Amino acid sequence: MATQLGERPSRVERRDTSELNSPSKIERVGEKIGGDKNPVNQITNAKNVAKNITKKPITLNFICMLAVSIILDLLSLIPAISILISILYNVIFIPWFFFSGVKFNMKKIGSMGATSILEYIPFISFLPFMTLNVIYSYYSN
Repeated sequence: MATQLGERPSRVERRDTSELNSPSKIERVGEKIGGDKNPVNQITNAKNVAKNITKKPITLNFICMLAVSIILDLLSLIPAISILISILYNVIFIPWFFFSGVKFNMKKIGSMGATSILEYIPFISFLPFMTLNVIYSYYSN
């Protein structure tokens, strides 16, 4: 299909027929996201997936959890009872998460354990680890 002797064949002419039949990189990514081969639709699908992940409503249950965790964080500022507050935190929140329908995986269990350990360290325990852990556990998948 090269027209004359001195001309170089076009890119399509140089490709094998096997390359023409195989999907492009964009098409392969599109099949993973939603099966649509149009790149514009793929981007729209990815944006919709991202919006749905972050749209967990703030409920009264979450507000109550946040209020209790803030109170426990403030009480843990008192050095004499910070260890008891850490134990109380686990006793309160593990069943509360369970009955709220929050599914526990290894990351959430690890964050609860790390929060408990960090509350035992004297100069680090004044940071609001309990409140941050409640937010993380409630909003992560």
